[in-house]
Amino acid sequence: RLTPLGRRLAQLPVDPRLGRMVLEADRLGCADEVVVIAAALSIQDPRVRPLEERAQADRQHARFTDERSDFLAFLNLWRYLREQQRELSGNQFRKRCKAEFLHYLRIREWQDLVAQLELAAREVGVTLNDTPAEGQEIHGALLAGLLSHLGMKDASAREYTGARGARFAIFPGSALARRGPSWVMVAELVETTRLWGRTAAAVDVKQVEALAEHLVRRSHGE
Repeated sequence: RLTPLGRRLAQLPVDPRLGRMVLEADRLGCADEVVVIAAALSIQDPRVRPLEERAQADRQHARFTDERSDFLAFLNLWRYLREQQRELSGNQFRKRCKAEFLHYLRIREWQDLVAQLELAAREVGVTLNDTPAEGQEIHGALLAGLLSHLGMKDASAREYTGARGARFAIFPGSALARRGPSWVMVAELVETTRLWGRTAAAVDVKQVEALAEHLVRRSHGE
């Protein structure tokens, strides 16, 4: 038995959590940006780090870093790639990607998925905004699909307490790894030597309370 929201989600060609982000983005006026991010989260990261050239790759990728959010770094990369494609021939663009440690085939996959998701979003009534959105709106939309991937900082242990008692640390490659905000959302939790939260952004607790009113028993202030 699908709700009206569930019926719209079922028509989007991505994981329901990512689709939920897109539908919330329509309400917040940032669907254009969130479609790009949702598609990026659906594929392997197009930024590659060969073991023997890791330092060079990190220097190239640092241009796209956003200190507030790993999610916004995807937008920075997307805009850079579009600009390069307008200026370069197909063969030049492919060579540029290789020189800058960007995986050409994954980029093409990302672009194809964005096009598919934009079409599907329009078919369920989503409006793609023409005016660039602010980070707060974008993060608010992303949060709608990541309520189970929230973490509250435990200052004594330098890690975060998440849903169902999970304890995780922000992945060292994240722009937020050293900053350690009080609350974070992460795109995924990966267990290796410990449980890591990958692709992170700081969270405004008031946005959490507004989106998850049906789950919240006490406010953050209480």
